[in-house]
Amino acid sequence: MTNILLSGSANVDPLLFENRIVCEWLSSAQVAIYLGITENAVRIMVCRRQVKFSKLGRRLRFHIKDVQSLLTRRS
Repeated sequence: MTNILLSGSANVDPLLFENRIVCEWLSSAQVAIYLGITENAVRIMVCRRQVKFSKLGRRLRFHIKDVQSLLTRRS
């Protein structure tokens, strides 16, 4: 373990503040923004089973990898 001094910045581990949580699941609003389409278009894609999704109660959630694969299929 590295030795971290709080008073000086010389001995601070650079990875200490890079501890971010990456969001793997997106809402339909986030997917719409990511794909550049409307939320209604996302719902239509869900109804037509064009995109993989999960339901969390009444809410739709999309895995980021599945949404990214849509972009590679579209182009």
